[in-house]
Amino acid sequence: MEQMVFVAVSPDGKRHEWTLEDEDYQVGRADGQTRPYHLAVEGDPHLSRQHFSVRLHNGRMQVRRNPGARNPIFWNGQENDAFEIKVGQFFTTGKTQFGLRRQQAPGELTLFGFSKEKARLRRLQDCFDAVIQLLERLRKDPTSSTPWRPAFEVIHNLLPRVEQLLFVEILGSKQRVLDRQGEGEESIPGELVRQALEQYSTVTLVTQSHSPETDQTVAAIARWRVLSPLHGLESSSYALSASGSGYLEPEDLEEVAAIIDLVAELVGHHLVVQQASEYSNLLGVFGHHVGTLFKTSGALRLWNDRSQSPEVRGVIHHLLPIWGVSQAISLHKKQGEQGALPADWVLPGWNDPPAVLASLRSLVAYLQSSVQSEPPFLPWWLEGQPLALEESPLLSLPPLNDNPVVLDKTLALTIGLVEMLNNLRKYPEPRGAGREDRRELAELPEEERRVHFRCYLEGETAVVELEQPVVTTGDGSIPQSRSLDRIRALESRLLGALVETGRTEKVSVTSLEHILRVRQRWIYHWGRLCR
Repeated sequence: MEQMVFVAVSPDGKRHEWTLEDEDYQVGRADGQTRPYHLAVEGDPHLSRQHFSVRLHNGRMQVRRNPGARNPIFWNGQENDAFEIKVGQFFTTGKTQFGLRRQQAPGELTLFGFSKEKARLRRLQDCFDAVIQLLERLRKDPTSSTPWRPAFEVIHNLLPRVEQLLFVEILGSKQRVLDRQGEGEESIPGELVRQALEQYSTVTLVTQSHSPETDQTVAAIARWRVLSPLHGLESSSYALSASGSGYLEPEDLEEVAAIIDLVAELVGHHLVVQQASEYSNLLGVFGHHVGTLFKTSGALRLWNDRSQSPEVRGVIHHLLPIWGVSQAISLHKKQGEQGALPADWVLPGWNDPPAVLASLRSLVAYLQSSVQSEPPFLPWWLEGQPLALEESPLLSLPPLNDNPVVLDKTLALTIGLVEMLNNLRKYPEPRGAGREDRRELAELPEEERRVHFRCYLEGETAVVELEQPVVTTGDGSIPQSRSLDRIRALESRLLGALVETGRTEKVSVTSLEHILRVRQRWIYHWGRLCR
């Protein structure tokens, strides 16, 4: 079984490490005494003698604060008395940081917490120079697709003992070398990459080799490698590696790692901006072609033609989210050109707030019955009444000045609500793991299976609120929609936060403890359009 190491880093940067067994340990301030399963931390008077307990469980570490501890424990920025951490995570109490890592190979070191901060302080001028030099080079060519090349120059300027630099893209268990400078290995050891990505920390590995035998002696040579992970958009992963030879003191290696870590962080930020720019360009092309397709193909006229068969209108319904996204992109472009929402988007002199609720209720009713062949598994109730499964017209969302046929502006602003309701209509899927979820939901009393909708006004804001039952995931958490996560960013950036799609939150537990009642809201700030 792989061993775990508990790490404590005191305010002066000193590390304490303990290899843990499957036992309960008490952690606290050193008091000169030695007790079984007691981990003593020196140099922090803010710790109690028995401050908290830890225990390994299924590859994670359970942490529990003792009732008599004088100071709180901070985990994820908040006070917490009981929680679990995984490898690479850390928490703070008193003036000390604590974390968990796997047992590393001899000569392997993780740049962790206060150690990184202290190393940067010792090389503060070099760190400052790295930032200035790299930003200066990146500004000269902001659209460069190889931002690591100026980083290579900066590293060689500041760290002349670096003999080889590699920049690689991580593709699962494989690597693709994007660039290389200097002689050395053709790739990075896979285990080192795994450690760095898993802990999301810069790691250092020191190994020994021997020089060719001469007439006199065989000399040992120390080789070291520093690896810093980077993450881009859409779960893409990269790594910057620097290696060299010669003996370095542990503090010197930490300083080298701290500079590599800082440079990699800057390159990572630039990569994200570059990728976002590429996606933005693609979105512009996508939006233009989709808009042209929908307007010229007659698809939206077919969708509004009630004489068409349900099958035809159902196919077009599945394309509506694409139309809505293309209109949101068009809106973003017009906002960028004009600095504000285009004036022709809003009806002049409009003053009928109840019409907003009528439009939102029509959207809920429409999406429930939009695909007659795939009705919702859970019964929908609107304002305390069961919602009939019958075709319902879709109304324009006031005060938008919509094209009455294509409803372009309504669909641009409601992409989050449409996605939220479509997800609900299809939940749970009648295939794969969804079949089991359906069986479990069917065991609930009819009242607990209902989905309740409320549409209401709060001042110059309209809210669609839904409450539904959800089968929790294996760890007891509420499943979240990745598509809605992306749309939230689109709403914030492209739509100027006129609309907000909220996150799912727990309301109560049903008669089956693994099924929760959860709430989600969609908010429309219609008053901002009337100013």
